[in-house]
Amino acid sequence: MHTKSTLLFTLVALGSLSACSPPTPSDNTATSTTPPAAVKPATKQMHSSWDVDSDGINDCEKDGSCDHSIDYTQPRPVTTSSCNHAEGSIEQLVCTTPELTTLDKHLNDIYSAASAKTVNEQATRLSAEQHGWVKGRDECWKADDKTVCVKTEYARRISELQAAYQLVEHIGPIRFECNSSPTNQLIATFYQSDIPTLIAKYGDSESLMYSVVAASGAKYEGRNESFWEHQGEARVVWGYNTPEFVCKKAEQ
Repeated sequence: MHTKSTLLFTLVALGSLSACSPPTPSDNTATSTTPPAAVKPATKQMHSSWDVDSDGINDCEKDGSCDHSIDYTQPRPVTTSSCNHAEGSIEQLVCTTPELTTLDKHLNDIYSAASAKTVNEQATRLSAEQHGWVKGRDECWKADDKTVCVKTEYARRISELQAAYQLVEHIGPIRFECNSSPTNQLIATFYQSDIPTLIAKYGDSESLMYSVVAASGAKYEGRNESFWEHQGEARVVWGYNTPEFVCKKAEQ
C-alpha cells in the first residue's frame, strides 16, 4: 500500500512539471520524462540589462516572467518573439510583417553586439534607452503609413547603435576649422552604417546625424544640427534656430 502511494505521488509530481515545460513539436519521437531545468535565479553574474532599475534583482523575478530557457548572463534581447499581441498594435504589425520581423531580428543582433561592449552603468543606460526606443517605435500607430514609420524607426536605431558603439567601418576622426579660426574646431567621424551616419563633436557637445539626399556633396541631419560638406568645405548648423557657419577641412 505504501509503494502504490509513493508511485502515485511521483506520477502527479512529474505531471505538474510537464505542464510547465515548453511544448514539443508534434512528431513521432518519444516525449522525454526528464524534468526541465530549474528557473535560473538572478545572480551577481546576470547581465545588467536584466536589471533596469539597478537594484540587484532580475526584473523577471518581479513580474513572474523568469524562464529556465533564458541565459540571464547574456544581454537582454529586444525582439518580438510571439504574435500574441493586441490586434492593431505595432507589436502585432512587426510580428506579422516579414520585412519588419527581419528588421527586428537585425536590431536584436546589433543590440546584443552593442551590449557586449558595455559595462556597469553603460549597460544599464543602453538597456533603458532601448526600452525607451521601443516605446517611441510603438508611437507609429499614429502614423498614416504605419509600416513605413516602423521601418524608418528600425533603420535609424540600427544605424545609431552601429555608429555609437563602432560596430561598422568608419572614416575619421577628421578635423574641420570653423569660422576661419584654428582653435574653433569641429571633429567628424563618418560611419558606414545601414544608413550612413556622422558623429560630430563641436565645443563640449556631440551630435549623431543621418545621411540625407543632397544636390551635391554629402549632407547629414541630426536632431537640431546639420552638416553639409562639398569639396572640403562644410556648412554647419549647430543647435535649434542658430545661424549657419562654415568649416573647412584642416590640414593633416
